[in-house]
Amino acid sequence: MKKQFVLAIAASLMLAGAVGVQADTVRSETTTEKTTTFKGTVSEFAPGSSTIVVKTDSGSPSSYQVSEKTTYVDQNGNVVSRETLRNQPVTIYTMPSDGGQTVVSKVVVDRSGPAAGTTTHKETTVEERVR
Repeated sequence: MKKQFVLAIAASLMLAGAVGVQADTVRSETTTEKTTTFKGTVSEFAPGSSTIVVKTDSGSPSSYQVSEKTTYVDQNGNVVSRETLRNQPVTIYTMPSDGGQTVVSKVVVDRSGPAAGTTTHKETTVEERVR
């Protein structure tokens, strides 16, 4: 009987120690989000096409892949039809997709004036620690 009581106490202490060790485990997760923007004027974008061609003032036209998840909005965030994008100044936002390709995530129409030929790269890193 004494032996069973001692074994029960020892088992309880071992479980308490294991829970204490597990509670101190730190999990660290880092998420990196890369967004690249391009400004120019849409020169080609056929209905049903998965490619949009944007021409900048300083260079040759560049083509970008779009998907069914690509959104088309004006500078106020209102949804616009992709058929109205031709010859419009736009800003293209691209992100790497799951397959490793760079795909257009959003197209913003800028009706305030002609697009400048600029390229911007924004990188955000988020680090999360859980105790």
